[in-house]
Amino acid sequence: MASAAVFSTWGIGVQGLARLGYTVLIGRAFGTETLGHASALMSLSIFVALLWPTAAGNTASRFVALALHRSESEAAVTKALGTSMLVSSVVLGVAAVPVARALGNGWTLSLLGAWLVVGYGLYAYARGAQLGYHRAGRVASWDTVSAAVALGALVAVVAGGQGALVLAPLALGYTVFAVACWPRSRAGSGDAAPAVREALRFAAWNVLAGLTTNGLLQLAMIAAQVVAPGREAGVYAAAFTLATPASMLGQAVSQIVIPAFAHRGEGASLRNRGPLLVFGVFSLVAAVVFGAMALLAPWYLPLFYPAEGADAVPVLRLLMLGVYVFTVALIPAALLLATGRSRSVALVSVAGFAAGVVTIVATASSAGVQAGSVGFLVGSTINLVAVLWLALRAPRPGPDAPSTVQSGTAPDVAV
Repeated sequence: MASAAVFSTWGIGVQGLARLGYTVLIGRAFGTETLGHASALMSLSIFVALLWPTAAGNTASRFVALALHRSESEAAVTKALGTSMLVSSVVLGVAAVPVARALGNGWTLSLLGAWLVVGYGLYAYARGAQLGYHRAGRVASWDTVSAAVALGALVAVVAGGQGALVLAPLALGYTVFAVACWPRSRAGSGDAAPAVREALRFAAWNVLAGLTTNGLLQLAMIAAQVVAPGREAGVYAAAFTLATPASMLGQAVSQIVIPAFAHRGEGASLRNRGPLLVFGVFSLVAAVVFGAMALLAPWYLPLFYPAEGADAVPVLRLLMLGVYVFTVALIPAALLLATGRSRSVALVSVAGFAAGVVTIVATASSAGVQAGSVGFLVGSTINLVAVLWLALRAPRPGPDAPSTVQSGTAPDVAV
């Protein structure tokens, strides 16, 4: 699992740094307001992906790993998920256009925002599937290639002064990854209908789990654009683009945790030494990394964003606190997903999401752009407590976890 985590972290790290470089170029070339609009649409693409693509990726990650462990075919599951991805991509892409228009964007940027929604969704699914096959090295390679494509194309857009096209290079990069890494299943036989039904049910609950655990961070950026469009949203975007790559650290590790622990059943509980060690070490490393980022913010923020840096420091510090709590919660949530408990994760996380949204609305008039950060911190804290409580309890067999090994001790999955 360690080597896979390194590759996955490398890939996510490259994508995070590419996004940072991407937004820095946008801010410097086209100004603070364009930065705010572009960042809001990037957040929209990630948020919309939670409505199915990210869940489909998590599902593929788990069920492909289970099939490999059991020497069964995963073809029916990946075919069902792939078909659902193509249909959902069309629906979500079309729906993104009026939302982008409502956020104050022109037609060109709105249509490119729709392409970004589709491209990121396909990327999220393809990435999860490849990790299910334990191909973290391939994922890291194509993460690097797609990031290079996006940045290279953006340089061309900046050189041409085409501010309306700033989202096209990023959408292109994600599309390249999706095409290269789309899962190609092994041939199989037998009745796969039960596995397909189980996978789709798992994915459906994972949609709710994803929205309630990951959705608030993206809503924070979107809320800033709604509450204070213009320069203030651009300042928030400057802080947000530095906080987001940090949150990707947890996502990289959690994507590895799901397939690595998918076959362990009760062995994925935080009551056991292995998962507890993973959680403890990760929490400590994240505390050091995020703490250093918050402490040194006055020094490095102006280097990235000369026009917005000083004003963005307090925004970044509050965001980093919320991102730390959010990131730490990803590990126990991933352990629960690994044992098929997506329904449980979804249900216990609803309260945190609801509290976060209510906080954003309630503090919008007084806190301004910081309302999103406050709501994100409140919701993430409630979610962390909820998933820790659930992960510390001994897993009980239930209708949302029929795929765990029923008896015996399964050997480790090779990664």
